[in-house]
Amino acid sequence: MNTRKCCNPVRPLARLAAAGAVLTLLQVASPVVLQEMGYQGSLGQAAAEEKKKSTEKTRKTPAISAKIYKKLEKAQEYSEAEQFNDALKVLNDIKANSGKMNGYEKATMWNFYSFVYYSQENYKKVLEAYRNVLAQSPDIPLQMEYQTKYQMGQLYFVTEDYKRAISTLEDWFRVDPMAKDNANARVLLAQGYYQTKKYDKALSQIEEAMRITRAKGKEAKENWYLLMRVLYYEKGDMKKVAWVLEELTRRWPKKDYLVQLSGIYSELNNEKRQLIALEAAYTANMLAKQQDLLNMAYLFLGADVPYKAAKVLDKGLKEKKIEATAKNYEVLGTAYRAAQEVDKAIPVMEKAAQLSPKGENWARLANVYLDDDQYGKAADAARKAIKKGGIKRKDNTQVVLGMALFNQNKLTEARKVFESITDKRSSKMREQWLKYLDTEIGRRASLQEDMG
Repeated sequence: MNTRKCCNPVRPLARLAAAGAVLTLLQVASPVVLQEMGYQGSLGQAAAEEKKKSTEKTRKTPAISAKIYKKLEKAQEYSEAEQFNDALKVLNDIKANSGKMNGYEKATMWNFYSFVYYSQENYKKVLEAYRNVLAQSPDIPLQMEYQTKYQMGQLYFVTEDYKRAISTLEDWFRVDPMAKDNANARVLLAQGYYQTKKYDKALSQIEEAMRITRAKGKEAKENWYLLMRVLYYEKGDMKKVAWVLEELTRRWPKKDYLVQLSGIYSELNNEKRQLIALEAAYTANMLAKQQDLLNMAYLFLGADVPYKAAKVLDKGLKEKKIEATAKNYEVLGTAYRAAQEVDKAIPVMEKAAQLSPKGENWARLANVYLDDDQYGKAADAARKAIKKGGIKRKDNTQVVLGMALFNQNKLTEARKVFESITDKRSSKMREQWLKYLDTEIGRRASLQEDMG
């Protein structure tokens, strides 16, 4: 009898991985795909494993009769051709006469059932078939028992039955001598612990998976670090979260990691490192979101580097990554002004004033015009601010207007403005200017008379 044809393993869990079936964690965590396992649903595979020279425990199992073998071979042919209904008919016929079958024959039959049900995405039936496989122990090869338990554990994750997934994997780790060095399985178990909020146990499994991987001269996977990050975050250990993000940034430099690292530094009140992380992302052209760009600009302002803040804002506005609002133009103007770039500050402050429904931006602009000796524009801006209203200190704007008029030699108009100030906070300034203006108006009147 040709046994080689029937010994090629069919691998339903490999199909699951290929289909992208994943365990959903948090939005910030990439899921770990179920591991591709060799599926022992082919005839003789487990027995062949038993015959290998190994230090593992072995188990004597009964043989598969020629009659049962032939029927199972037919079921496999239908399965490989994806004629699953025909495969089920063959398997149902075998099951109907299973009273005299030995445990190994029954286990192999149920293995084929599990593959067919899996291909039909009937996971409840798959798990039932797995349980029937295990029920034939000790008449099945140890490798069949071990792999069935592992695959059951994985399938419980697919069905989001995390408690059973955990208990099944824990049992598998106890009985399979090769399981302890399976890093992927430890990560899978860590996800189960995460889902059941057993964060310390989850971290222990992740750390062990990384240790195993490094011992083999390999690197831990990116999504292992992502799970570790989530676990430390859930535990409130922000320093450890920062460390994990630093590792992610070093190994896989991505925008999200740099932005998240910046946010964690903010929670740790480390604004210097927060800015460094964001600037690194910006320099690498990784920042495109308005909020990220605005955050960086504010950090530059807070760090007394206003020119860099202005450059970020100006570029963002020109590229339309930052919305052209009164507030954003106002911040840009403030940055240019703080950087002593008055010529650049004025045009953007004008835009801010024009876009704003209130007079506050006109009031600020009036101050800038006054400082730049543009007295006519200062007076116009101050009048617009007062007319629009909604300014924090109307009295200050009145003072600016009065000074602008004075510098245009409009002394009488200036005096009327100062006289109209009623806010007590500017009463001293009001009186000083009124006194000075009265003196100056009188002096100029006397000169005019002398010249007349």
